Amino acid sequence: MQKLLSGAVLMTAFFVWGCGSSEEKRIGDSLEWELIIEDSIQVDYLGTVHGAEFRDGKGIIFNFKENKLIQFDESGKILHEQAYPFDGPDKVFYPMQLKTTTEGELYGASFVGWLYEFNPDLSFKREIKLPFLTEAKDGGGTRRVLDEWNKYLIIYYPGRDGANPYDPFFFRDHFLLEKVDPKTGSAEPMIRIPSTSRYASDKYYERPWVNFGVLGDTLYLTLDNEPMIHLYDLADSTRFLKTIPFNPSKFEDNGEHSKPYQYISHTTMLDGRINQLFPTKQGLVITYDEGIKEDLFIQNELKEPKNFPLYPNFQNQILKVVQLNGTLSNELIIPNSISRLMGIESLDKPFYGLRNDDLIGEEQEYLTFYKLKLRQK
Repeated sequence: MQKLLSGAVLMTAFFVWGCGSSEEKRIGDSLEWELIIEDSIQVDYLGTVHGAEFRDGKGIIFNFKENKLIQFDESGKILHEQAYPFDGPDKVFYPMQLKTTTEGELYGASFVGWLYEFNPDLSFKREIKLPFLTEAKDGGGTRRVLDEWNKYLIIYYPGRDGANPYDPFFFRDHFLLEKVDPKTGSAEPMIRIPSTSRYASDKYYERPWVNFGVLGDTLYLTLDNEPMIHLYDLADSTRFLKTIPFNPSKFEDNGEHSKPYQYISHTTMLDGRINQLFPTKQGLVITYDEGIKEDLFIQNELKEPKNFPLYPNFQNQILKVVQLNGTLSNELIIPNSISRLMGIESLDKPFYGLRNDDLIGEEQEYLTFYKLKLRQK
């Protein structure tokens, strides 16, 4: 496999090249971790990635403009490529959320919640129709809002009984997720926000985004602008277990609002935001942006869309390993040359990161994925 020695990699002080030994290191007691580039792969596809997943040696990405899925292997070879129509019996609307189950079935959910199953070659298999229409106009965005448990799918799909996800007290007053039987489309509501969250109160705050993951019988839930992780036992009627704060050293927050429907983040400042959550047997991996203070945000006119690409100049992407007993690792800065991580299934196995070519400023005719690994110091 060819290594990509780009200038961005050579200049990134946060990365360390791995040692020659391929022996897996046992997860020890050290709280200090480092992020290593082991290799890179190139996928012969030119397009923007709006959704992605990597499992069992295969990656799948979604391109919004072409309404297309592309599957590739660890050598970068494209295995399958499929664009979908917006009309007709095989229509598919923007399957940004992707989930390959433990049994190898591939499901996708659109950004407004429509649920689909695909064949192994990515061709359309069927739409899974739920018993009510979602009220979401933006779904879960690019965050993880589709997972599996015990042959069920779990999805963020607000709208049961007409619940409005934009209501300021939606997160306090309603179930947040749906447990879906993919064979029938029947659904049951599940997961209430715990009292440890500020969104369980009668106060007003910036509207958050849901992000969750499942490992074994435990569901891990975050609201993206609260630096904490909520744990639930799926095998015991989704009983709330506990909340683990991950105590970031910097996580901007515009605090309590004086009235509903105020939107301060992205207007006069930028909130810290949880981006991705990966539960593993050895601990949770969480990534987040620190946010940008009001003075910097206003001085640099970061409200203007033309200046959105400047955000990385004023905040860091952080990775943190969180143990179930609340023990926290050091804060690892993820270089802005990486836009998203994929396929963290174990702390002692490699995973992938998509190179941010727009930020690097290099026009390529292919996508580059860094093969990464976490290593204890």
